[in-house]
Amino acid sequence: MRISASLAGALIVGLAVTTQADAQTVLRFGHQNGPDHSLHLSALKFAELVDERTNGEVKVEVYPSAQLGGLNDLWAGVKIGTIDIAGSLPATVAVDLVPSVSIFDAPYMFTGVDHFEKVWTGEIGQEIAAELAEKAGVRLLSMETFGSRQLTANKPILKPEDLAGMKIRAVTLPTFIATIEAMGGTPTPMDFTEVYQGLMSGVIDGQENPPASIYTARFNEVQSHLMMTSHIFGVVTVMMNEGAFSRLTPEQQAILIEAGKEAGIYGNEVAGKQQEEMLAALEASGMTIVGPEDGLDVEAFRTRVREKALPKISANWPEGLMDRVQALAD
Repeated sequence: MRISASLAGALIVGLAVTTQADAQTVLRFGHQNGPDHSLHLSALKFAELVDERTNGEVKVEVYPSAQLGGLNDLWAGVKIGTIDIAGSLPATVAVDLVPSVSIFDAPYMFTGVDHFEKVWTGEIGQEIAAELAEKAGVRLLSMETFGSRQLTANKPILKPEDLAGMKIRAVTLPTFIATIEAMGGTPTPMDFTEVYQGLMSGVIDGQENPPASIYTARFNEVQSHLMMTSHIFGVVTVMMNEGAFSRLTPEQQAILIEAGKEAGIYGNEVAGKQQEEMLAALEASGMTIVGPEDGLDVEAFRTRVREKALPKISANWPEGLMDRVQALAD
């Protein structure tokens, strides 16, 4: 398997999870978002809860801003055990082994936070978590939201036809590539850390992310318009290497599971507040927010995506999974 420079760096930082000098277990938690992002704040909450409830026996060190690598590096690191815990998009996680996990990244799948939580905390979420542990060797500690993904460009985009010929950055995953293509754009796979430069240089014409990610990455400096397409309900998985998890005592394992749930709830609350706050901040910075009241035809995007992208994305899902998820909608 090819190991990137960033993953090799993670190897150098250290493979051991236990510091023998004081018998303290140290777990490294990596993600690609900035220090103001809801995922980072929930990761810090998780670390605080674990430290407090294990009386310092387990310490979680949080590495934001892709210090341990991008999405694919984080997933690879957790899978082979060079990274203990990581926050990553569901479609990154073992979709070859557990295809159903990508439903959490599927376009226009969830009506809101309540619908998502019914799926994640209910029978469907439990089934997917059990399958990930069995087939992929990862323990799913939490799933949390970080705001619906919105489209940005340097002109107003009101309908799918307006995206014709435009190069839109895509997360390097089939779900996101298919979604952007169905929306009318030309998907251009690119790592998150390269997006700002890509926009500034004109290599790409636009991108899509939740408002918090757009603001903390300063994409408003190189994009003038944000379209409220809300095409994907932003979800992040917090996963742990199963080997690292199994080396903890049963009491410590129970603490991590509970801390993951509580930190996830906290992260959802922060993300909900940030969605509105960041939109306001983006608008205050000079960015134009384009919604249905401005002529944005969200239904046209939804129809295109359902007809052109969902059949590809759902091809390997278990039969009836989409119907089960839709049945839980408000």
